[in-house]
Amino acid sequence: MIRKYQPQDREAIIKMIDSIYREYGDKIYLEGADSDLLDIEANYLQDGEFWVEQNDTGHIIACIAIKRSINSLLEPIASLKRFYILPEYRGSGIAQKMHNTVIEWCKQNNINQIYLWSDTRFTRAHSFYNKHGYKQQGIRDMNDGAMPYQEYYFVKTL
Repeated sequence: MIRKYQPQDREAIIKMIDSIYREYGDKIYLEGADSDLLDIEANYLQDGEFWVEQNDTGHIIACIAIKRSINSLLEPIASLKRFYILPEYRGSGIAQKMHNTVIEWCKQNNINQIYLWSDTRFTRAHSFYNKHGYKQQGIRDMNDGAMPYQEYYFVKTL
Protein backbone atom coordinates (compact mmCIF):
# COMPACT_ATOMS: atom_id res chain seq x y z
CA MET A 1 0.00 0.00 0.00
CA ILE A 2 1.42 3.39 -1.02
CA ARG A 3 0.86 6.13 1.50
CA LYS A 4 2.27 9.52 2.38
CA TYR A 5 5.26 9.76 4.69
CA GLN A 6 4.62 9.99 8.43
CA PRO A 7 7.27 11.16 10.95
CA GLN A 8 7.51 7.71 12.54
CA ASP A 9 8.71 6.33 9.14
CA ARG A 10 12.05 8.17 9.19
CA GLU A 11 14.19 5.52 10.88
CA ALA A 12 12.76 2.69 8.76
CA ILE A 13 13.44 4.70 5.58
CA ILE A 14 17.03 5.39 6.63
CA LYS A 15 17.58 1.71 7.47
CA MET A 16 16.07 0.59 4.15
CA ILE A 17 18.17 2.98 2.06
CA ASP A 18 21.31 2.01 3.97
CA SER A 19 20.64 -1.67 3.20
CA ILE A 20 20.28 -0.83 -0.49
CA TYR A 21 23.54 1.16 -0.52
CA ARG A 22 25.27 -1.82 1.10
CA GLU A 23 24.32 -3.94 -1.95
CA TYR A 24 26.82 -1.73 -3.79
CA GLY A 25 29.53 -1.73 -1.13
CA ASP A 26 28.52 1.69 0.18
CA LYS A 27 26.63 2.97 3.23
CA ILE A 28 24.29 5.80 4.09
CA TYR A 29 26.03 9.09 4.90
CA LEU A 30 23.78 11.27 7.03
CA GLU A 31 26.56 13.83 7.50
CA GLY A 32 26.51 14.64 3.76
CA ALA A 33 24.65 13.24 0.76
CA ASP A 34 21.86 11.72 2.83
CA SER A 35 21.36 14.50 5.38
CA ASP A 36 17.98 15.35 3.79
CA LEU A 37 16.60 12.20 5.41
CA LEU A 38 17.10 13.66 8.88
CA ASP A 39 14.33 16.20 8.19
CA ILE A 40 12.01 14.84 5.50
CA GLU A 41 9.30 17.33 6.46
CA ALA A 42 11.49 20.37 5.75
CA ASN A 43 13.27 18.88 2.73
CA TYR A 44 10.29 17.41 0.87
CA LEU A 45 6.88 18.26 2.29
CA GLN A 46 7.15 22.04 1.88
CA ASP A 47 7.53 21.91 -1.93
CA GLY A 48 6.72 18.31 -2.77
CA GLU A 49 5.72 14.95 -1.39
CA PHE A 50 7.27 11.78 0.00
CA TRP A 51 5.57 8.38 -0.20
CA VAL A 52 6.34 4.95 1.19
CA GLU A 53 5.17 1.48 0.26
CA GLN A 54 4.44 -1.03 3.00
CA ASN A 55 4.23 -4.80 2.78
CA ASP A 56 1.43 -6.85 4.35
CA THR A 57 3.10 -6.76 7.75
CA GLY A 58 3.48 -2.95 7.71
CA HIS A 59 7.22 -2.81 7.01
CA ILE A 60 8.43 -0.09 4.65
CA ILE A 61 9.76 -1.73 1.51
CA ALA A 62 10.03 1.23 -0.87
CA CYS A 63 9.99 5.01 -1.02
CA ILE A 64 9.84 7.82 -3.55
CA ALA A 65 9.81 11.60 -3.32
CA ILE A 66 9.22 14.57 -5.59
CA LYS A 67 10.27 18.15 -5.06
CA ARG A 68 9.02 21.16 -7.02
CA SER A 69 11.40 23.85 -8.30
CA ILE A 70 11.58 26.43 -11.08
CA ASN A 71 13.78 26.24 -14.18
CA SER A 72 15.66 29.11 -15.84
CA LEU A 73 12.52 29.97 -17.85
CA LEU A 74 10.57 30.30 -14.57
CA GLU A 75 8.53 27.18 -15.40
CA PRO A 76 7.63 24.68 -12.66
CA ILE A 77 9.68 21.48 -12.81
CA ALA A 78 10.20 18.67 -10.33
CA SER A 79 13.09 16.61 -9.06
CA LEU A 80 12.47 12.90 -8.54
CA LYS A 81 14.25 11.80 -5.35
CA ARG A 82 14.70 8.87 -3.04
CA PHE A 83 13.27 6.17 -5.33
CA TYR A 84 14.31 2.94 -3.61
CA ILE A 85 12.82 -0.56 -3.46
CA LEU A 86 14.13 -3.46 -1.41
CA PRO A 87 15.62 -6.17 -3.67
CA GLU A 88 13.06 -8.85 -2.88
CA TYR A 89 10.26 -6.55 -4.13
CA ARG A 90 11.90 -5.40 -7.37
CA GLY A 91 10.08 -6.57 -10.49
CA SER A 92 6.78 -6.86 -8.59
CA GLY A 93 5.11 -3.76 -10.07
CA ILE A 94 5.79 -1.54 -7.05
CA ALA A 95 8.13 0.73 -9.03
CA GLN A 96 5.43 1.30 -11.64
CA LYS A 97 2.80 2.10 -8.99
CA MET A 98 5.10 4.50 -7.18
CA HIS A 99 6.19 6.20 -10.40
CA ASN A 100 2.52 6.58 -11.43
CA THR A 101 1.88 8.30 -8.08
CA VAL A 102 4.65 10.81 -8.86
CA ILE A 103 3.41 11.43 -12.40
CA GLU A 104 -0.13 12.05 -11.13
CA TRP A 105 1.21 14.48 -8.50
CA CYS A 106 3.14 16.34 -11.21
CA LYS A 107 0.04 16.61 -13.41
CA GLN A 108 -2.03 17.90 -10.49
CA ASN A 109 0.66 20.51 -9.81
CA ASN A 110 1.04 21.62 -13.47
CA ILE A 111 4.57 20.26 -13.78
CA ASN A 112 5.64 19.25 -17.28
CA GLN A 113 9.22 18.14 -16.64
CA ILE A 114 10.86 15.78 -14.16
CA TYR A 115 14.59 15.45 -13.65
CA LEU A 116 16.75 13.27 -11.46
CA TRP A 117 20.31 12.30 -10.63
CA SER A 118 21.00 8.59 -10.23
CA ASP A 119 24.12 6.81 -9.00
CA THR A 120 25.83 5.17 -11.98
CA ARG A 121 25.86 1.84 -10.12
CA PHE A 122 22.03 1.63 -10.12
CA THR A 123 21.78 0.04 -13.58
CA ARG A 124 18.39 -1.57 -12.97
CA ALA A 125 16.94 1.85 -12.11
CA HIS A 126 18.42 3.30 -15.30
CA SER A 127 16.62 0.64 -17.35
CA PHE A 128 13.38 1.65 -15.63
CA TYR A 129 13.97 5.34 -16.36
CA ASN A 130 14.80 4.67 -20.01
CA LYS A 131 11.70 2.47 -20.38
CA HIS A 132 9.55 5.28 -18.95
CA GLY A 133 10.75 8.05 -21.25
CA TYR A 134 13.60 9.60 -19.31
CA LYS A 135 16.57 10.74 -21.38
CA GLN A 136 20.07 10.50 -19.96
CA GLN A 137 21.82 13.83 -20.50
CA GLY A 138 24.96 13.97 -18.42
CA ILE A 139 27.16 12.68 -15.63
CA ARG A 140 28.82 14.24 -12.59
CA ASP A 141 31.41 13.26 -10.01
CA MET A 142 30.27 13.36 -6.38
CA ASN A 143 32.24 13.28 -3.15
CA ASP A 144 29.55 14.05 -0.55
CA GLY A 145 28.96 10.41 0.39
CA ALA A 146 30.76 7.80 2.44
CA MET A 147 32.87 7.21 -0.69
CA PRO A 148 33.20 8.99 -4.07
CA TYR A 149 30.62 8.12 -6.71
CA GLN A 150 29.20 9.33 -10.03
CA GLU A 151 25.65 10.18 -11.02
CA TYR A 152 23.78 10.25 -14.33
CA TYR A 153 21.35 13.09 -15.08
CA PHE A 154 17.94 12.08 -16.50
CA VAL A 155 15.07 14.28 -17.78
CA LYS A 156 11.50 13.41 -18.74
CA THR A 157 8.92 15.69 -20.35
CA LEU A 158 5.33 14.93 -19.43
